[in-house]
Amino acid sequence: MSRRRLLLAATAALAVIAPLFAGVVVTHHAEQRISRVAACRLAPVGHVSATLDSSLAPVKLLGGSIGDVDIHAGQLERQGTSMDLDAHLRQVTTSGASQGGDATVTIPYAQLVKRLPTVGSGTPWTAGTDGTGLTFTGTTGTLGIPVTVHADITLGANTLIVTPTEVTVLGRTVPVDALPGEAMDKSTAQRLKPREVPLTALPSGVRATGAKATSEGLAVHLALTADATRKAAKAASGCAAA
Repeated sequence: MSRRRLLLAATAALAVIAPLFAGVVVTHHAEQRISRVAACRLAPVGHVSATLDSSLAPVKLLGGSIGDVDIHAGQLERQGTSMDLDAHLRQVTTSGASQGGDATVTIPYAQLVKRLPTVGSGTPWTAGTDGTGLTFTGTTGTLGIPVTVHADITLGANTLIVTPTEVTVLGRTVPVDALPGEAMDKSTAQRLKPREVPLTALPSGVRATGAKATSEGLAVHLALTADATRKAAKAASGCAAA
């Protein structure tokens, strides 16, 4: 290939690559800026990151649109409880508003136990999961027999309702309703009653849609309206220069 043809080929390649590279640079800058604003607004103890679902073209930014954004914030402190947040916001604008989205707040099990009402005089039970649902493990009776309580999680009005359904003792699993009254001590019987975890701190436009026990903790799923994200963007306006 002649030197002239080689230069023409290189020039053509650069003409194709340059806009893609510019998009990557713009995307990286936007992700950093969103992360800083989110960190300022949420004030988490842990790491905050933002990821754009697609590369940005400068012309898209000029139109005021960023696209969909995923945000992760670790160790948020709310009402004395530490939790992690993963949010997906749809069609975010350069002003910070969006068309709504969804989020998952994950509450570590050690934090969940602190939010449940204390019952009985025994030692605190340990929350966790058996891979399918929420469990609580501890001991029962004067002999300290190991016991595992399996529980369902449902939603009420601004609350999560934890309802024990089965008990596993000495390798045998029995429905709670089938347990004879003398099978458990008074403290354990109290623990087998449904318990509520309040969700009173949810802002307007944010609605809990479900909850699931995961390996990391209790994951509460939330739906975010466009109005909720608009208010959040307005509240975060003081962080825009962060």
